[in-house]
Amino acid sequence: MKTTSKRVALAAAVCALASTASVQAASYIVQTHGNALSQSQLNAIAAAGGTVRAHLPQIGVAIVDADDGFKARAAGVSGLRSVTADIRMQFDIPDAVVQDEGAPNFANPPNSGEDDTRFDLQWGMKAIDAAGAWNAGWRGAGAVVAVLDSGIVCQHSDIAPNLLPNSTSFVPGESVCHNIPNAFNHGTHVAGIIAAADNAFGTIGVAPEAKILAVKVLSGVTGSGEFAGIIQGIVYAADQGANVINMSLGVTDGLPKGGAETAELINATKRAVQYAQSRNVLIIASSGNDARDLDHDANTIAFPAQLPGVLAVAATAPEAWGHDLNGADLDLPASYSNYGQSAIHLAGPGGDFDYPGNENCTVAGLVRPCWVFDGVFAPGGFVPPNGNLYFWATGTSMAAPHVSGVAALIFGKYPGIKAQKVEQLLRAGADDLGKPGKDDFYGQGRVNAAASVD
Repeated sequence: MKTTSKRVALAAAVCALASTASVQAASYIVQTHGNALSQSQLNAIAAAGGTVRAHLPQIGVAIVDADDGFKARAAGVSGLRSVTADIRMQFDIPDAVVQDEGAPNFANPPNSGEDDTRFDLQWGMKAIDAAGAWNAGWRGAGAVVAVLDSGIVCQHSDIAPNLLPNSTSFVPGESVCHNIPNAFNHGTHVAGIIAAADNAFGTIGVAPEAKILAVKVLSGVTGSGEFAGIIQGIVYAADQGANVINMSLGVTDGLPKGGAETAELINATKRAVQYAQSRNVLIIASSGNDARDLDHDANTIAFPAQLPGVLAVAATAPEAWGHDLNGADLDLPASYSNYGQSAIHLAGPGGDFDYPGNENCTVAGLVRPCWVFDGVFAPGGFVPPNGNLYFWATGTSMAAPHVSGVAALIFGKYPGIKAQKVEQLLRAGADDLGKPGKDDFYGQGRVNAAASVD
């Protein structure tokens, strides 16, 4: 990470927030032994003072609003596995630096010749050889990627062409459309990496013809979220026909293990993941930004990355790419990325602001301190009334959508393909970095778009 003084000098507006986990007395996760609440159970929950906000018979879960005494009063309801007070978790927000900005034969950055004028800032596309996949004819058409995140800037020129109208929010009181001007929006940045449109403007996503289903599960103001939103979001995305679910979500410092209450909340989330898998959805998540060895951390879980059935992605980055645009190593392990051979499945470009120098470099006509260009450049906000904002950001949050974008390319190439086969192609096509075979930092390799669709 850069020092605070360097970030402020370039209007870096977003920092990682402290870890918190506070009980939300007004919200409960109710799990049944079967798949659905019966009418008698619904009546008993109402008699105990509970109001069912959401009933998910697909996974045997209900979200119930009630007062502090509800759990004790509902203890006698027959057929319930558990009644657990929901937890509000603080998710990690990446550092970001703002940039106020506004079917050919493709080449990768930095000398692509692209008419999307900021594509040459996207070193991550070179790292994964996105142009190689596009030149073979695969751009994600027909694929749907659900972005479970903090909402999205619906009017952004790089987002709007691919944004589905059934995008929605599971954060009470907040719309899916991010409406805070001049501010970084995490979900927009993630979605832009996946599927920013190839429209002669701004940036290009890994799968520029895939569709984005934005599902808001984190507050666009605080970055916090509850299990209820994540569980509902996974089920909704699966039911809406998503091929891929991207969760660039990571609880700061991990989710503590051991408590019975937390175990029940995790179990409910596992049910949602299993349901999505049954609907042929591939689920991809960021591994977290705590620089933790997940092989030897017995006290916490990287949530949701370490849930069974979720592909966990670590982050790679260059160092001072601006000094050597054509020869720099783009695949260094990012300084902040969680790692561990048992936990990491794949790696993707996540960027890093770790380069210690503060001298300027020039890339794609922009002059900035060289460390800035090591971040991942993508859409991230808006300026009223009709302006677009782009940001450099770093994190495993940026690595996961590179992998999700490649998965979308595969789903687009092979309509009806099984998610398990897509995962196999991602692993087989990845570049084997680090030690041969599975590696602590790269898993089974850094994803490669051209090789995965070949």
